[in-house]
Amino acid sequence: MAPSALYSHIRSNGHAITKVHREAQDELQIVDRLLEPQTIVHFLECCNGAPLPNGKQSTLPQLTSEEIRSLSANPGDDPNGEPFLQRVLKRIGSTEDGDRLCLVGKNIHSAKSRAWEGIIPLSEQRWREKELDHLANFQVACQYLSSVLAVFEYLNKARVAQNLRDTFNLIYGHWEEYDAVLNEQRLQLDQEPVSVAKRWAEFIKAHYEVMTERAHRWVISHVNTLRAPLLEGLLSHRPMNEDVADRVQWKMTDALHVLMEISAVADYTIMIPMHGYKGYTVPAIDTGIPPGLRSSDYEKRHKEYHQRLKLASRMTMFQNIGTASRGVREGMGSPESLHRTALQQIESQNKVRRETRGDPIEPVPREPWIMKSLARVETSQNGPVGGFGLAIYRLSYKQNEAEWAEFLQKFEAHTADWGRGQTGSNAIKPLLKLHWLDGKAVGIPEGDIDAAKKHFNDHATPSFEDKDRINDTAFLVIDDACVASYMGNSYSAATEFIPSGDHLGFVLAVDAHYDPKEGIERPDESPGYHGQMRIQGNLIWGDLYAMLSSQSALLEDLWPLAINHPNGVYTGPTVPMQAKCWRIQNRMRLTLIQKLVEYAEAKINGTASPPPPAPPSGPARSESNAALRAYLLRQFARDMRREGNLQHAVLAEEAMNLRPDEEPDWDRIQRRLDAEAEGGNEPESNMRDREGPDNGCAPQ
Repeated sequence: MAPSALYSHIRSNGHAITKVHREAQDELQIVDRLLEPQTIVHFLECCNGAPLPNGKQSTLPQLTSEEIRSLSANPGDDPNGEPFLQRVLKRIGSTEDGDRLCLVGKNIHSAKSRAWEGIIPLSEQRWREKELDHLANFQVACQYLSSVLAVFEYLNKARVAQNLRDTFNLIYGHWEEYDAVLNEQRLQLDQEPVSVAKRWAEFIKAHYEVMTERAHRWVISHVNTLRAPLLEGLLSHRPMNEDVADRVQWKMTDALHVLMEISAVADYTIMIPMHGYKGYTVPAIDTGIPPGLRSSDYEKRHKEYHQRLKLASRMTMFQNIGTASRGVREGMGSPESLHRTALQQIESQNKVRRETRGDPIEPVPREPWIMKSLARVETSQNGPVGGFGLAIYRLSYKQNEAEWAEFLQKFEAHTADWGRGQTGSNAIKPLLKLHWLDGKAVGIPEGDIDAAKKHFNDHATPSFEDKDRINDTAFLVIDDACVASYMGNSYSAATEFIPSGDHLGFVLAVDAHYDPKEGIERPDESPGYHGQMRIQGNLIWGDLYAMLSSQSALLEDLWPLAINHPNGVYTGPTVPMQAKCWRIQNRMRLTLIQKLVEYAEAKINGTASPPPPAPPSGPARSESNAALRAYLLRQFARDMRREGNLQHAVLAEEAMNLRPDEEPDWDRIQRRLDAEAEGGNEPESNMRDREGPDNGCAPQ
């Protein structure tokens, strides 16, 4: 299929509130299979008895395990025919059938992947760590809210909605074909008939309901959180002249207007109408609700919503005339008048929201990955499941017992700090475990990731008992840099541009099956990925494990969200303003290194000015600070090599082990630069040998 046949969302139009996300798509574009592939796996689990995405059990007849396995076999009436499961998966998006694939920015697609699996856009821990409730960070907070709107704006585009519907309907047709074969067999065995096609419609309906309900509830909840102090401030602030609104009042009312607009767009955008889906019947609309509010046409919904909101606002204001000010004249800047008007607008919007969306789902279902994990505990046919988790290797051996115990205390407290806002987290927490392996005890050299990967695949994974469901696609590593991020005092933002909460303790996550010779299937969609990624400790369970267990993302899918971080650390979902701040620091760092390059060249050429007198030598760097410094320099050097900037890379590599009062070896730098220019890049193993075994950073 030619790339021009793809629907491209990159240059699409949309609401002003989502413009920043549409424009950010230029940074990295990927091909999107609209119906996420793991959905088929989750659906077949439901066919075999697992609950629906909304937590309810289907009343339709189940399939047996043998019948589900037969989907992967050649049909009995045609030994050379294509298995039914293969036919289904091909429809999602493949080289054989790519007619419904879409081109979209990674920023929107990453948010879509979370929403598709019902994972909240940003945990409450991260919201607080990033200080998004502070008025100073209001714009960043709104970008997190509008990032969710951008996902559903994309899914509601006419071409995208049609592609998603057509994919569903084509798969429905394959299930109908399978039903005919299966029910013929069941008839011969005198068993009740089943309908995989009907189950498919039931499953997707429940999936869409949970997906949209969770996303909408998260947005509205945080709109209310941001709105509360503004309403309070509007009432408490006393202007000098109540006949006019002052600057403070304008600022608060402008912010309230933005929140009103975000919640309005959320009301009519965060939904996936199923009109035209096979096996689905559109419910009747209650009397008094304009049909346009429930239209499958996004533009009609948009227009009807705003007309209805204007009408509701006027009616609310009319009903309050005569009782509002009790005959007292109020100026434009009256705190009571402004506060009352804001409350009336909120009341009107709540009314239109119920008309547009109906009553919210109560109680809120658990996040699907949590619900599925708990269901496996209850229904396991292979004996009891003791828990779920990740393997974690200790590959830093310098610490004595007391130092390691102190690190463990900080690390475990950080990793346990997750789950607020993620329904069901308290139920799953006791079952989630980190399974420690001492690298030294099993003969792994300090910091040797490749040796740890080999041990994990050859020995660790097979050794875990069936009751301990250890994820076999990735494992964690504690190296010197990880220890230093918790124990040292140097891991912090270098400039005030970096948002709060983006420099916290981290761990190294390693792709267990990454082969550097083969790379990944789509390297252009995850540039610079090399099989591992740093991740903040409190994102291990609610982010990393949630996406691994739900099969919604691999490490290579998360790496693009860390690629702009000054130290290559995954800090969770990102927004354009956050990435912009990261790039500002990166540019400042690049400028400083450029000055060092200029000085190095002048030093080599003998034209450098004499340096000023050296300051008195201070204390030597602590081990943790030295380890962290080496890691940051190596990360920077790798970024420079990836961008083809070899001079900067060589200087960063040479600076790794310099003492505070030591100058680089300029002759060696010159030799290395000459070698780089001739294409004889020094092997990385040689660099590690020269740096010594205690350089404090794992190979990146």
